[in-house]
This record gives sequence, structure tokens and C-alpha cells, in this order.
Amino acid sequence: MDWKLVVQRLGLLVGAVGILVACNSQPALEAGPTELVVTEGIPAPAPALRAPGVRPLSDLAASASLGGSSTTPVSLNGQNCTTFPDETVTITYTITGRQANPASFQVNTVWTYNGTAWAGSAPVTVHVPARAATDSPTTRAVTVTLRNTSGGGTGTSSFTIVPFNVSTSAPAALNTSGGNVTIHVAFSACAAPNTPPSLTLPADITAEATSSAGAVVNYVVTATDQQDGDLSSVVSCTPASGSTFPLGQTTVNCSVTDSSGLSASGSFKVNVQDTTPPVFSGVPTGQVNLIAANIHGAVLDIAGLGITATDVNNVSPLVSIQCTPADGSTLAIGSLTTVSCTATDSSAYPSPNTSAPVSFNVFVGLNTSGVGFLPPLREVAPYSAHKRGSTIPHKFYPPRYADGTPATDLAAGLRLKLVNTGAATETYEQTTSDDFSAGSTAWRYDPDSGHYIFNLKTGSSWGTGQYKTTVSYAGIPLAETYFELRR
Repeated sequence: MDWKLVVQRLGLLVGAVGILVACNSQPALEAGPTELVVTEGIPAPAPALRAPGVRPLSDLAASASLGGSSTTPVSLNGQNCTTFPDETVTITYTITGRQANPASFQVNTVWTYNGTAWAGSAPVTVHVPARAATDSPTTRAVTVTLRNTSGGGTGTSSFTIVPFNVSTSAPAALNTSGGNVTIHVAFSACAAPNTPPSLTLPADITAEATSSAGAVVNYVVTATDQQDGDLSSVVSCTPASGSTFPLGQTTVNCSVTDSSGLSASGSFKVNVQDTTPPVFSGVPTGQVNLIAANIHGAVLDIAGLGITATDVNNVSPLVSIQCTPADGSTLAIGSLTTVSCTATDSSAYPSPNTSAPVSFNVFVGLNTSGVGFLPPLREVAPYSAHKRGSTIPHKFYPPRYADGTPATDLAAGLRLKLVNTGAATETYEQTTSDDFSAGSTAWRYDPDSGHYIFNLKTGSSWGTGQYKTTVSYAGIPLAETYFELRR
């Protein structure tokens, strides 16, 4: 009996795809059907078989994440820099095609540059499960750490990560020839060391208060940073510029922080003071004439004269007025007094402020309205005529005090003066030694008639002609007229 045994072997397809590295592929090895003829009784000859082809149907491809390509190399610092952080690159392995059995391979996950060459370490095993040709691609991601242990390094460098310790089996073994990936590195110059920002503060500020609350004070604080540039917009100050600062000294505290968390701080002082003295109002520009309240004179009443002083803007509003003579002093009848006043506020910072002095004159008189000599003297022409040696009564109604009361207590201070208008050097004046002729009487007030009276005894040796006669008190003329003296 003859029979044919037909054996057909399928070869394995070898191929690989790389994204960042060149793709490698193996040519397919085809083995056609092998046909053997067996004759009964004759030993079957050994089949003439071709060498089986190795055709992996599962292909591995690798790609690196952004940052490891030739156009975008990974940037690394050297150890002579202040900071030299490791960098990482993620490699994605993609497996496609049929794979009959599970497979695995290893790659180094730490790559170190010593100044001349790269060395890999810390291998990790990547496991690839069995898969059918129609399965979706299998992906595996591996994170690779790059480290520059040299002093610095310049220019660029590259190295290739190659899978090793591949574990796979036919049929349809894993083909790792497309799994190589090249990493490109650019060495960076050391970055400038990070420094804290710098604050520029104003000198201590002195401001004049504009109200009892103080003063609005504006200031400018700037900040710069070697890394971040101008940081003026993020400076924080307390109290803020434009705040109302109270009277006295206030400390302004400022700070700024850069993007790395480094800070700078500083302070300055704002001194708000009141150095503006009070201002007077109502100060008389001419002489003030007061009517005596009584025989002692008139009381100096500053407020009664309408004189006030106020603090500018009411910064320190309690104002006191000090005068010489003092407010409330009694000024004598007939006196002309220069009153000088200053005003002082209640400022506590730096100290009370006193105004420049203001002054005015005050004269104290009597109300002489309606006062005049009574007969026998006449107030108007034709004036009375009298013989030498005769007695001429001088009578007049008393002046009045400020409240209208008749001043009936002035007799002791009344004085009479006579002047010969034709011979001005001939004068007679009542003094303490009394140069009038004997027979003249003292001034007295007659309550019955309601007037003062003085009997003037003329001398026989007096010159004839017209005399001016004047009665006064403390230099204040009370009554005045003329008379004719004849032989």
C-alpha cells in the first residue's frame, strides 16, 4: 500500500518598526510543502527537509516622549550648578502582529553621563502577553531618568536605549529589532542662583496734618528681582499709600515675595505733625475806647471785644489766648494801654503752637455826652464876663459810667485849668499845691443839685482878657468854655 505523507510548515515573518530610530526588517523565509512517497516493504527514506525559516510575526517599535528628540533635546545641568535636577523621558513600546507565546525584555531606566559617556542601570522587565494578529496594538510605557554627574558639560550628546535579555519563543516570536530608541541631550549652562527681591523704600516722611484725623500721605515703594524683574505691583505695605495717617509717628511695614518664595521686607516712618499756629480774628485795627465801669476803670474783656483765635483746619482745636495785660485786668480811667495777645493750640505733636503776637490800644474814658458848664458860665458866645478878684462858680453835671450811672465820686480827681488866650503863658491850674487865689474852694458833688461845683476866686493881679477854662478827670476833658476877665 502506497501513501503520501504531506507536511507543510509555515515560516515566521520578521519585521520591526521604529519611530525615533531606523526600522530593521528581516526577509521572509518561505518553505513550500514537503512531499514524501512511501513504498510498502521498502524503508521510507528520510524526508529531505529544508531548514525551517524563523518568521516572528510580533513586532516591537519604540518612541520617546517630547524632550528626547534631536529637535527637542533634553536639557541637563551639571553638578557644578546650584541645582542639577534629574530629567525624565517616557518611552512607549508598541507591539503589533501575532505572538504565540508571552515574551519579555529589559531596558535600563537610569542613564548617567560622566562627562565622556553614558551608562545605563536600574533595568526593568517589560512583559508582553501572547496576542493574535487581529488584536489591537499592545503598549508599554517605561520612564527613563537622565542624570548628569559631571561637573558641567557643554554642547549636545546622545545615546541609544536597546532592549536586552529578550525572552521569546517560536512560533511567532517577538521581534525586538525595532525597539531601539535614541535619546538626545543638550547640556545647559548653570542658571543664575535665585536671589531674594530688593525693596526700595522712601526716607522717613514728615507731613503736616490737615485735620484732627491727621493727613493723607502718599508714597512709592518699588521692588525688583533678578529673576522675576519688576515686582512693584505685588509689594504689600501697611498702612497703604493714600491712607490717612494720625497725628504722631506711624511705622509703615512693607514686604514682597518672588515666584520662588523668597521675600524681602522693610519699613519706614511717617510723621504727621501740627506746626501751624492758630489764627486770630476780630483784632481791632484801631484804638479801642472803653467807658469805665466805675471809678476804678474798665475791665479788659477779650471775648467781649470780639477777639477770637481758631486752629487752622481744627487740627488741634483747643485754643487759649494769653494777653498782656491779662484778660480780666482792670484798666484805669484815662489810661491808654497797649494790649498784646498770643494764641496757643493744643497740639501734642511735636508740641503746642503759639501764634505771633497781635496788639491793639485800649483807652478808658467816661461818657461825657451832655456834660458842660452851667451858668454863670456860658457854653457858647457871648461868653460870660467877670471882674478880676471875683469868684466864678464852675458847675457841671457829672459824666456817666458804662452802665449809665452818674459818676458822682470823681471830685477828688477833678482838675481845673485856666489859660489866658491873649497871653498863653499865663495859665492857672489846680494842683495839689493849688495855685489859685485864696478863697477858691475844692471840688465837690452837690447831690441836691446833681452837679459838681467849684468856686474859682480870681486874683486881682490876673491879666484881663479871655480865658479858656477846662475841667478834667485823669486827663479826660469833661467841660470846657470861655469867660472874659475885666478890671
